[in-house]
Amino acid sequence: MVIPSPVRYTEIMGSKKRKKKASVQEELESLFFKDRITYTWKNLGRYAESMYDTPQDAMDVLAANSNKPFNPKLVKRFYLVKFIEEEMNKRVNKYKGPRTIVNENMRVCCTLHGKNFDNVGPSKTQINDNPHLKNKSSIYEHDPIVEQIIEKRRRVLKDNKPEYNRWVREIYKYKAKEFKSYIQRKLHS
Repeated sequence: MVIPSPVRYTEIMGSKKRKKKASVQEELESLFFKDRITYTWKNLGRYAESMYDTPQDAMDVLAANSNKPFNPKLVKRFYLVKFIEEEMNKRVNKYKGPRTIVNENMRVCCTLHGKNFDNVGPSKTQINDNPHLKNKSSIYEHDPIVEQIIEKRRRVLKDNKPEYNRWVREIYKYKAKEFKSYIQRKLHS
């Protein structure tokens, strides 16, 4: 005996296809797009009036957020990244990557990284060139230090790029000469 297949009555009975609901985010975006407010210098005061009780409150918020101090730990990283970026932008180093730049300027990079260069061991290339360096005792190995420096650079350029750019505009621009003289002293010491 053959069992007939069940009959589908959905089309006959007139069931409606459900419309796909837009996500909450898409709905909000469409509402904001419809009610979009474009801020200009002319209407800025009107919007500030609706948000703050007095003009002094608005000025206090502007003053508090306009000059945020930089985290001292980040500033050390910013100097390291700026040094590597400046070296990479030099015409001589045009096609060199960050790892090569760090290896060539290891003394300065170690100083900016916070490690004593004398405690860092030689690289494998240096050991191959001069086998006597193999017996040199060191606290830190060369390759992990280079990796730490490269990773610091990557994290700054990926995660803190806006703050780094603000630092370059606001602080480094005025301290560039001091920093370059500091680097020259480290190179020649």
